[in-house]
Amino acid sequence: MVNLIQSDTPKNDKDYWRTPRNLLEDALTLLNVSFFSVDVCAKNSDTSIVLSTAYIDEDIDALNPNVRWDEHYIHKGDRGYNKHLPMFCNPPFSKKWEFFQKAVAQSKLSGHSILMVMPYTPATRAWHENVHEQNCIIYVPDGRYQYLLPNGQKHNGGCSFETCLILIVPFKCGNVIINYRRENSYKLAKIV
Repeated sequence: MVNLIQSDTPKNDKDYWRTPRNLLEDALTLLNVSFFSVDVCAKNSDTSIVLSTAYIDEDIDALNPNVRWDEHYIHKGDRGYNKHLPMFCNPPFSKKWEFFQKAVAQSKLSGHSILMVMPYTPATRAWHENVHEQNCIIYVPDGRYQYLLPNGQKHNGGCSFETCLILIVPFKCGNVIINYRRENSYKLAKIV
């Protein structure tokens, strides 16, 4: 279905929408982990997701071909970095497919799983060119998440597109699609 709803977000803010806490909690529940190892797309330390043990900010440039998403290019948090957890990536909207391709390469190179937040657009050419024939588990929620403004405040409107979580894995599985209910009855303990 074609999305006829136009976004009212200024173009310079589109890349800085923040990930809502309920999406993060759902993702951690789906993966059965308490934290992510690295938030790959933090603007800075203030915008890094609280549920990661490290982050890569704009100063590092995660898309640079010479930058690996490993211990040498991350800022470690106070929780103690754990490289065995999956990485998290809510990419800038304007560079979503570039980040997807880099995540696929990084997963193959490092052997780590990387969870990406992406628009769920399986009927588009971009989806077919990028997601098909990759090894990933695609988690499709039962509705839309309400993203946060760049300043962390709630937006009055909703997201104008469907979202999915794509777990890029370092093993052969093709595309696996799993539908899930948002905000499952099981909730993670509040982490401050």
